[in-house]
Amino acid sequence: MGQLEEMSIFVEIARAEGITGAAERLNLAPSAVSRRLKDLEARLGTQLVSRTTRQVSLTDAGRTYLAHAERILSDVDEANSDIAQLRSTLAGKIYLAAPLSFGLRHLPDALSEFMRANPEISVEVDMSDRMIDLAAEGFNLALRIGNLEDSSLMAKKIAEIPAWLAASPDFIQKYGPFKKLEDLHGLPAMIYTGGTGKAETINARTKKGKEERIPVEPVCLSNNGDFLASLAERGHGIVRSPCFIIQDAVDDGRLVRLFEDCDWGMITLQAVWPPTRHLTARTRALIDFFASKYADLAPK
Repeated sequence: MGQLEEMSIFVEIARAEGITGAAERLNLAPSAVSRRLKDLEARLGTQLVSRTTRQVSLTDAGRTYLAHAERILSDVDEANSDIAQLRSTLAGKIYLAAPLSFGLRHLPDALSEFMRANPEISVEVDMSDRMIDLAAEGFNLALRIGNLEDSSLMAKKIAEIPAWLAASPDFIQKYGPFKKLEDLHGLPAMIYTGGTGKAETINARTKKGKEERIPVEPVCLSNNGDFLASLAERGHGIVRSPCFIIQDAVDDGRLVRLFEDCDWGMITLQAVWPPTRHLTARTRALIDFFASKYADLAPK
């Protein structure tokens, strides 16, 4: 195995903070990954990591080498991508992160279409609602819903998704009828923890353009919209949700939209990537594809 391969394995070890995690990502035996690390350290004549039972940590030499290794591997990737462009073919792997609820609903059809059009591209997808450190974990790209908290990331807005307010018929029967926004004050609510603002309020804009802050009683907070919608269906509270999450429940009558004439806000879908990673032609192509595919996610 050459130095570039050893370098690539070392980068995965650093990102996974351990031999086992790197082995899983590389689909190799942990013993093979450990052996390649030893070969690289022997080649360089220095220790790159300090090993413990559960994880590894980089030495000073390891941190210096990691910075060079990531740049070199990115340059190699860029060179391969540029050559692929010369033959008018996009090729290689894209490491993509996406929020769970959105990913399960929208990514299968989109990625299937993109991969059929670009058969030499493969995609590794992490679907999770946790906030991933893209650069540290080696992702080329992420789809994120909501405000961009990490200002160091590069971003492109893909779509604006309307939010709806809804509750179950049983909940409305128990706490309603709701004639005016003030009737919602103090009601139990499902709150998404990945948003901005206080958990004790839900914001709305009336059809006359007046901003309203509605105080509520959070009874469940979560970073997953499907989970919150399911609890709302069971009558535990009102929920403000991206329309794509609760559209089916509304259509089926499991949830009822409240105050449809109010604007409950728009939720931004963005493609983001770390500025420290080269944006390859295949990644740019996927970003442009998402922008076209998801240009209008509002219900028809």
